[in-house]
Amino acid sequence: MRTITMLLLSLLVMSCGVLSRNADDIINDLRDARHAQYVNVGSGLLGLGRLISPSLADAGLGINSVQMLDLSKCNPNVRDKFRKHLQNLYKNRYYEEIVTSQQGFDHRTVLIHRDGQYANEIVIANASDMTDVMVVISGHINLENLERIINDQSNYFDR
Repeated sequence: MRTITMLLLSLLVMSCGVLSRNADDIINDLRDARHAQYVNVGSGLLGLGRLISPSLADAGLGINSVQMLDLSKCNPNVRDKFRKHLQNLYKNRYYEEIVTSQQGFDHRTVLIHRDGQYANEIVIANASDMTDVMVVISGHINLENLERIINDQSNYFDR
């Protein structure tokens, strides 16, 4: 009986570990896959852009970094792994689902991790036959600016 209890307890701990993954873990796991395209625009580059163009200072909206992972050219195994990770991310209580849109095989979701009045992380994910892309926007983003950022989500996926 003790063995069965320990086995069930270890399965519970392992399943919680799988669900506790965050967007950074997914990016770190898949960014080195063959044909994966990964871009990280850090705070230094964003700050330089704000100095060059004053209009970008307003567009920054409290964003410290932007990461983008595109797996569209990867093999189907990598893309399936990405989709499984996304399913676990949707179930994660760390994130709050804001927008979900599904048209045929095209599935777009926006998740946020918020800290009171501010969003610390915005995850915009697209999974479809043609594209598997995730954009992670980190910073101290006022929730008033959240709608403006999310409405620009089509700009992340258009080619």
